[in-house]
Amino acid sequence: MSIDRLLMVIFLLIAGANVSDVIADYQMHVGTWHLVVEGTTVVISILAFLVLWRRIIERRRELKSLQESITRLQSKAASVAADKTSETPVKTTSATSMKGSYPAVQNWFKEWKLSPSEQQVAVLLIKGLSFNEIASVRNTKEKTVRQQASSIYAKSGLSGRNNLSAWLIDALLE
Repeated sequence: MSIDRLLMVIFLLIAGANVSDVIADYQMHVGTWHLVVEGTTVVISILAFLVLWRRIIERRRELKSLQESITRLQSKAASVAADKTSETPVKTTSATSMKGSYPAVQNWFKEWKLSPSEQQVAVLLIKGLSFNEIASVRNTKEKTVRQQASSIYAKSGLSGRNNLSAWLIDALLE
């Protein structure tokens, strides 16, 4: 169970317990100030539940969008690769001749000898996803993503996510 879901359950339990307590206190004619404090707790718990629920729904949409994006990029890459094999050879095949395009990025990834899964992780790292989010998008474990990220940094000679993103921006702007 994710931390968000656990918090949602906790907030619902708090709200439910406080609602029953407010009802019991009201029937026992407890002071107004006490009812106001407990009522406020109920409202805050319900609002926290609603905020977390909305956050989970938005996160699921984002992850689904990223999964679709990965699928589109994989299809595009396959299409570009198929087109290249059917075309006549071009003199320049270096990454510098294709700056500013996804094939250029793929070419750099190939120069670094990244596996297809490492390439996916690299793209998602550049997009700013956390290891946990990348694991969710790729249906894998966070530990696997961390290992792949370490491998990406080692193969590229870069020291981390910030350097990877900065390198890509610099390379595409040249």
